[in-house]
Amino acid sequence: MSATRPKLFNRFLHQLSCLSIAQSGAVLSLTATLAIPFKTSGQWSTDPTQNLIVGYGLNPELSSDSAGGCYITYENNTGYPRNLILHRLNRYGLKVWGGNGVQILGQLPEQWFANIAADGRGGVLVSYIDDDVPAPRPLPFKVRLRVQRVDSSGHLLWDSVGVRVSLMETGQGEQSIVGDGSGGCIIAWIDSSTMLRVQRIDNAGVRTWGDSGIVISTATQYRGSVVRSGIDNFIVAYGTLVKRLDLQGGILWNGQAINVGYGTRSLLARADGALVVYDGTGTSNNVKYVAQELDSSGNFTWTRPYVTVAESTIFSVFGYPLVNTTDGMMVVAWEKGTNSVAKLFTQRLSPDGTMQWPVGGVPVSQFSSTDNLIIDGVASDSGAALLGWSDLRGGFYSQKLGSIGQQLWNPSDVAVSIPPLTYVHITTDGNAGAIFAGFYQTDFSIRTQQVSRNGKLGEIITSVNEVNTTPPHQYLLFQNYPNPFNSSTIIRYAIPKQGVVVIELYNSLGQKLRTLVDGFHEPGSYQINLDAEPLASGVYFCILRVTGDARLRKLTILR
Repeated sequence: MSATRPKLFNRFLHQLSCLSIAQSGAVLSLTATLAIPFKTSGQWSTDPTQNLIVGYGLNPELSSDSAGGCYITYENNTGYPRNLILHRLNRYGLKVWGGNGVQILGQLPEQWFANIAADGRGGVLVSYIDDDVPAPRPLPFKVRLRVQRVDSSGHLLWDSVGVRVSLMETGQGEQSIVGDGSGGCIIAWIDSSTMLRVQRIDNAGVRTWGDSGIVISTATQYRGSVVRSGIDNFIVAYGTLVKRLDLQGGILWNGQAINVGYGTRSLLARADGALVVYDGTGTSNNVKYVAQELDSSGNFTWTRPYVTVAESTIFSVFGYPLVNTTDGMMVVAWEKGTNSVAKLFTQRLSPDGTMQWPVGGVPVSQFSSTDNLIIDGVASDSGAALLGWSDLRGGFYSQKLGSIGQQLWNPSDVAVSIPPLTYVHITTDGNAGAIFAGFYQTDFSIRTQQVSRNGKLGEIITSVNEVNTTPPHQYLLFQNYPNPFNSSTIIRYAIPKQGVVVIELYNSLGQKLRTLVDGFHEPGSYQINLDAEPLASGVYFCILRVTGDARLRKLTILR
């Protein structure tokens, strides 16, 4: 080993000390080992007419819990004042925190209009409006934007009433939230003067960009969307414009916004820091759906001014799904009207913006309707995508599209909910399936449903250890196989209890090359595939780290 290796790395080799989490390097996808899949009963329904009822209210919001389950918020009253309730459902559809969930509190009488996102540590971030007495309000009335962080056990981490995003008292709303990668969040919102602002709350619940945040635009009619783009960088999109910020609140790209030339309703951040923007444009006689990629420097990388995905389509003010598949491709969807009926279509794009399926796309469903509506989509296995929509059959349906555009589930689609859910959101079930949440307009019940990657309601496919079905008693990092290797190798590891796991790859000089894993895990066995490109022949070190523990393995590449 080289004598120039940093002292910290030497100490790790001798004592297996915990190195600090660094955020640079390529991130590889994580999939749980499926050596012995088995099914187990849970609370998810297998009947689309009898979805699981979480509660009663309005405006559900949904986020993954990073462990196969989900977080759901809703307003627990159809009148005033509204109360904001948060539930966590585990992978079996069971309420982890009991039947009443956790109430998200504020300092004023009403909490509503939530927006939620995973905190990257197994918990959830909830932004919401903390409102004064309902109308007619006495003047001056107060409206505050707040955010709360809740861990997987249901503990409120940022005081009992959350923290204020801004010290302003009125006109805050239309917010968008994303985790900052360190347990905190970035929030964009519009104030009463139509200013678009953005704020960072760190993992301790502290405002880091001043008492009123950073002004992105002094006057806009568009709601801002915020996504994480690369390590410690964030995109705020509004109208036709996008701005890129760093973790310190600095506006990159020389402080300028970039005009993509069309709307920014659908955004997709890629692992290399690039941003794909997908939306409608054109004229009332010919609505086109188009896409363009901006690299981390703000340059357009696809055909200028954009790649035209579809023409003569139906415009949606809400946008359409843009799904990043497991094989590095993207799947987009749209609605097209022909002969007084509507049909849903989808297209697959390569990383350079080339369309992979026939011009005009492939149909999502064989059913034609006058009221189709793509709601959302998530990635599945083997490059497939799951899409969900409602139509005139009187239900909410889902279909899985394979990597060559084929319908992989029942040709009549999978009925998720009959009658249809309203205000539906979709998130992953952590095993290439999906969890859906929405509400029935007839009784205002907040309902959820899970669909496995096989297209079956309530089917839970659980990953287990290859040796036995019980969780390990200690953290294990197995020797990679094959070793030595040429192009790729499999790295297996086992986790005895839930928590955040970090796996990193170092060279023989102690320089970190890649972060292979950085996320919340449930107990069990996992594996990742390490692609050796463009690494040279030599000795490398793979390090697994958790709080208070670490493991190391030596890897050898032979060309």
